[in-house]
Order: sequence, then structure tokens, then C-alpha cells
Amino acid sequence: MTQNVRGAVRQTLPAIAAAAADVDRTGAVDPSVITGLHDAGFFAMLRPKAFGGTEADPAEYLAVTRELSAACTSTGWLAGGLGVNTWHLSLFDHRAQRDVWGADPRTLLCESYAPTGRLELVGDEFRLSGRWSRCTGILHASWLMAAAVLVGEDGAAQDFLVALVPRQDYVVESTWNSVGLRGIGAHDVVVSGAAVPRYRTFGWVSSDQLGSLAPLYRLPQPTMYTHTGTVPLLGAAENVLSALGPRRGSPVDPVAMACSDLDLSNRQIERNLGDLMDCARSDLAPGNDLVLRSRRDQVLASQRAVAAIRTFMAHSHGGDIGDPLVERVWRDVQTAQTHVASNVEQVLSLVGRHSFGMEVDEIVW
Repeated sequence: MTQNVRGAVRQTLPAIAAAAADVDRTGAVDPSVITGLHDAGFFAMLRPKAFGGTEADPAEYLAVTRELSAACTSTGWLAGGLGVNTWHLSLFDHRAQRDVWGADPRTLLCESYAPTGRLELVGDEFRLSGRWSRCTGILHASWLMAAAVLVGEDGAAQDFLVALVPRQDYVVESTWNSVGLRGIGAHDVVVSGAAVPRYRTFGWVSSDQLGSLAPLYRLPQPTMYTHTGTVPLLGAAENVLSALGPRRGSPVDPVAMACSDLDLSNRQIERNLGDLMDCARSDLAPGNDLVLRSRRDQVLASQRAVAAIRTFMAHSHGGDIGDPLVERVWRDVQTAQTHVASNVEQVLSLVGRHSFGMEVDEIVW
């Protein structure tokens, strides 16, 4: 099934690549592209089987996202983000899933996990208010998952929750005008006192709940998000290096070495996700060694992708730096690496502490 999806997505790639310059110029991915990815089965990969999904292997999902990003970084980042939000909704109460997918399994969600909202308990439900920035793909979505602080009657913060609200409960303000990733439409969203039933909120999956979930949804909760924030950079780097070719003239071809670094990262990601899925299938919690190894390799993959493009530019002798493809991809990567998933210093400091036997707090991002 996954191979069928991958083959169908590959048929869309020439058109996506041909439209990449227009996406950068207009600041939007055409809705027909999203429809085409629906038809190919891409957005069903992480959706539960109960709602027509395939519950695909996460490494396969990331590989397809990487290929989309090689064709157009904005399209790959946008599609990857919308798809991974499907994975998160699968952790919500089944009633919330039914609210979103019951009438139309193709319904997409947008998210913002910056806790810039406020939840208050009013009777048997919550009231949500706030503003969220960088809501990738909000114009292609019909629901919003927004992080908020639950506030008690005394005004003190009590908990951190994610609230799910439909399109009629939020307002989109057009604010996204970045240097790169111009087509992802990460606009601001405002909610003013929307009613949220308790079952449409989510905090954290408990150990008791894990046993009722399919293996795909037992992965450590940040895993899919951090990796989905990295593979577009790998795809973008592969795009530049494959399209413009190596630059020879020295005993060691630096561009070929950069390609090897990208291949190493792809293999590490595949291995780590395979090990995490083995734990999930065996009802075992992954140890800190595996979780931190996975996070380390993921964040270093982001760094290697940026370094690969920089290597090409350093050895192009100035001839290709002005190429529109390189210029566009360079801007996309500069924007993409500012995502919290690519915080190399934060992750490596935790890995270092763990390596020396020091305690590390549970890393979320």
C-alpha cells in the first residue's frame, strides 16, 4: 500500500517542481496540489484505519515528504506539516476524531504548539482565546489545534493543553511574508472565547492509554514532529546537489561527500524510527539512549543539509550561486532551520549530559 502511495506521489512531482518558482512568487501552494496528494493517498498515511487511513510506517511517510520537498521545499514542508497533524489528532478522544473525519476523512488540520492561548473552565466546557503565529497550512485546513494554558479562577496556570476548534471559531489574519518557505501560508490565527468540549482537548498520552493505541501512535510524542521538520531540509539539499551536479577538480569531490552525508542522515533516520517502532510493537517504552540517539541524528541531519548546500556554493566558483533554483532553496533552508526542531545546541547539550551520566529532563522539542 505504501509503495502505491509513493508511486502515485512521484507522478505528481514533475508538476510540483515546475510550479515551485510560482509558489515562491505568489506565496501559495495551489489547492489542486493538495487535492492531488489526497488522491495519491499521502494524507491518509498517518490517519487511523478506522477513518480510512493506512497507518503507514513513519519512515515511509518521511521519505515521501522528503521527495516532495526535493521538488518544492514549500510544498513538502506544507504537506508534511498538514499530514503530521493527522497523526496527532489520532491521539485525541475518538469523539474528537469523529467530529473532524466523520463526514469527510480528507479533512485537514492546522496546528500551533506555542502556548499563546488561554483556556478557562466555564461550566462543563472550556473557553479558548488567543493568537497563534506561524500556523502552517491554515488556508488548507478546516480545524485548528492550538496550545493553551489552562487558567484557574485565581488566574494561575494549572496545565498545558491543546484545544481543537473548527473553522467557524477562528479568524485568519494574513501575516506570512517570510524570506523563504513563502508558500506555506503560516499566517496568524485569532480565537475569541470559542467553546471547546472537554473531549476536544489533549494533554499527554498516559501509560494506561498507550496500550489501546496502534503502534504508530505509541511513538514518543515529539518524534513525528521533529522529524517532519527535518526531512524537508534533506530534500532541499538533495534537490540542489542532484540538479546542478558535483564540482570536481580536487582529489576528493566535496559535493560527493556532501551527498554521502545526506545519505547517512537518511539511513540513520530510517534505523532510529525502525527501532522506535519495534519498541512500540512490543509494548516497550524506548530508553533514553534510543530517544536521545534518535533526536541527535535528526537534528544533525538538519545541520548536514544546510552544510551540504553551503558546500556546493563554496565549490561552484560563483557560476551557480545566482541560479534561481539555488537562490530559492537557500532561502527556504534558512527559514526552515529556524524551526524549533532544528535547535542543534539544545539537543546536543542534552545528549552530552546523558553521555556523562548526568540526569536529563524529558525533552519535548
